[in-house]
Amino acid sequence: MSDDPKRVDPQEEEGVWSIQGGTPSPGVKEPPYREDGTSSLTYSNPYGLELERVWFDGRIVYACEQGELDVELDRIKFAEEYQVVYGVELDARGKPVREPERVPGQFNIYDSVPGMPKYSPLWRFCYVVVPRDYAPNTLRSEADCLRSGYPIVKSTVVEN
Repeated sequence: MSDDPKRVDPQEEEGVWSIQGGTPSPGVKEPPYREDGTSSLTYSNPYGLELERVWFDGRIVYACEQGELDVELDRIKFAEEYQVVYGVELDARGKPVREPERVPGQFNIYDSVPGMPKYSPLWRFCYVVVPRDYAPNTLRSEADCLRSGYPIVKSTVVEN
């Protein structure tokens, strides 16, 4: 155990840490969201991954997509990711026939975040089909999508 409260013992295998420049230090419990509802995340993105803003319960969180997976939906746990579109057509396997027509400027919507029982790092796309006069980012939560009255088309597309 390190005598310095600002350092993590080099032999410690895991813990709640903050990492700066490759050096872990004990993590500090801070509110997960700023007052404006945006995640208070600090991330240096050392691998240069593309990040996206995503809605979760009316708050903005950040996500990093790692690609599509071919999985058996009845054998895995997955979370729902809602994508707001003007149109989508799925084939018999539940995959889009062509790229869905996304609403420009609309962030995708997650049903959960880490720490929630229904969270999974695997996301199934559910397409919320809205009319052309829809204002981007009006829908900001799973609850908004479900009570909107707009059709929701569940696909078999899963991403990590």
